Amino acid sequence: MRKNAEIYQENGRKIIRGLGDLEVKIPEKIKDFKSLIRYAQNKYQEKTAFLYKRNRKTIRKSYSDFAEDVDCLGTELCANDLKNKKIAIISENRYEWSLAYMAVTAGTGVVVPLDKHLPEGEITNLIERSGCEAIFFSKNYKEIMEKMAGTNTKLKQYICFDEIETEKNSKIKVLKEYMEKGKARLEAGHKTFLKAEVNPEETSVLLFTSGTTKRSKGVLLSQRNILSNLFSCSALIRAKEKDVHLSLLPLHHTFENTLGFLFMFYSGVCISYCEGIKHISDNMKEFQVSVLVAVPAIFETLYNRIRTEIKKSGKENSVNRLMALSSFFLRLHLDLRRWIMAPVRKKISPKLRLMASGAAPIRKEIIEYFESLGILFLQGYGLTETSPLICATVPGKNPAGTVGCPVKDVEITIDSPDQEGIGEIYVKGKNVTKGYFDSPEETKEAFTEDGWFKTGDLGVIDETGNLKITGREKSMIVLYNGKKAFPEEYEELINAIPGVKESFVWGYKTKDNDVQICAELVLEEASKAEAVEEAIRHMNETIPKYKIIRYVLFSKNELIKTTTLKVKRALEEKKIQEFLQMRGLEIRKAHKMWIE
Repeated sequence: MRKNAEIYQENGRKIIRGLGDLEVKIPEKIKDFKSLIRYAQNKYQEKTAFLYKRNRKTIRKSYSDFAEDVDCLGTELCANDLKNKKIAIISENRYEWSLAYMAVTAGTGVVVPLDKHLPEGEITNLIERSGCEAIFFSKNYKEIMEKMAGTNTKLKQYICFDEIETEKNSKIKVLKEYMEKGKARLEAGHKTFLKAEVNPEETSVLLFTSGTTKRSKGVLLSQRNILSNLFSCSALIRAKEKDVHLSLLPLHHTFENTLGFLFMFYSGVCISYCEGIKHISDNMKEFQVSVLVAVPAIFETLYNRIRTEIKKSGKENSVNRLMALSSFFLRLHLDLRRWIMAPVRKKISPKLRLMASGAAPIRKEIIEYFESLGILFLQGYGLTETSPLICATVPGKNPAGTVGCPVKDVEITIDSPDQEGIGEIYVKGKNVTKGYFDSPEETKEAFTEDGWFKTGDLGVIDETGNLKITGREKSMIVLYNGKKAFPEEYEELINAIPGVKESFVWGYKTKDNDVQICAELVLEEASKAEAVEEAIRHMNETIPKYKIIRYVLFSKNELIKTTTLKVKRALEEKKIQEFLQMRGLEIRKAHKMWIE
């Protein structure tokens, strides 16, 4: 079996370097996004690149269609004095989002993808901070854009993906008409965009992280950063030209942008666009999805829905017998899971063969369940600043509780490990950002003197080079005896308790400076509280006394999250503190209370 990581010592550090799991030959001509588009256009031509529904009609766009659309749009952008300018995008996932992204980065300027859930004030704030001079948007933001068009003097053009009514001299343009003008210019010999050279070392993408306690950071990524990570992905898993991927994570997030868009495009995969969270199940079946890149919350929802449907249909025993049969053959080194479990997979998507999870830890039983259905389940770890992938599991090497080894050409080390080997994770590689927008102080603080990027995450590396994430440095709880506790580890155990939808764990500092572990439990039903409380008692019996969960609060309301479904810890803890203060309570007096 191929060795996918090497371990060596340098300057007193133990360093793990990713080697990749597959032999890959990267086309030398792909040096930037412009050459990536030409490569895909020449290789895949009329094969379907994008698949989506519009007004109940299914639309297909080939690789050639996409390349031609990019040329038309890029040409018109350049003709409107937007060359070398910053251009924002705010929209739900759709074909036009990917089109705008490539038209900007393949020869126009710097793209600034914005979170589609941002409030109006923050949209305005980020556009002003970044210095954008144009913005692409969907009709959902029409009202906000009309307000901005009357007040923002920096923004020259507002380009709507949808056909909407606009006034004759309005700054707001419609994409269809805009591209028609670009096409006419191309036919007339306008070649500014076509001939534009792209420097892969310069900033090409400006991504704002979701700030909770202070203003969001602007991460600067070059095309070299992103392409290096794309090629690292290709050394992990082989995507196939017959695959169909369902794009449902926000495209402004690097996990979806690099893996779900650019990697799939490079690999000749058809990218289908989800119509919305409530349509995931229908879209997966209708588009015959074979690859799904998502976050744990999505997989948990699918896991629960499948098991509930099986139980309601009265076929639970039959499915269990099929699983037992496939496990029996697996012990004989005969992997017949895809064939034996095909009837169950039809409940999701009959062709589904690969799932990839990122952004947060996922429960072991969920991974094992999907793999028992004959679906390869991989997980990764990364950050916006690393384009994003740092580590990932690979087929046949998916150790429980870890996020695998570093991806190809990426190095990691643990800084100042304690007696258990836990310390902050540092990263090096071509995928690492050169810094933060308009913030030299934050950039300097993010790197060591010898060039390691500080992730802010805590982890430990095992003897085979696999990384286990123990928590965020900022969320780590330091107990009265100096021992450390990590909320994420508690939450993984609590979320496995029947009746618990999700949980939030924090350290509560008492008046005498003791630190006590507390948990907020979001329950499916109020009637589950007693059984859940009993399960917490049993859990406490298995951990050291100084680390037990002292107090719990119950809730029916979802935790405060980012658009990638990560809990906003600072805001969630603030909400709890305000709840206690309004009632003049310390946590011990609020034990077992329900948060309104």
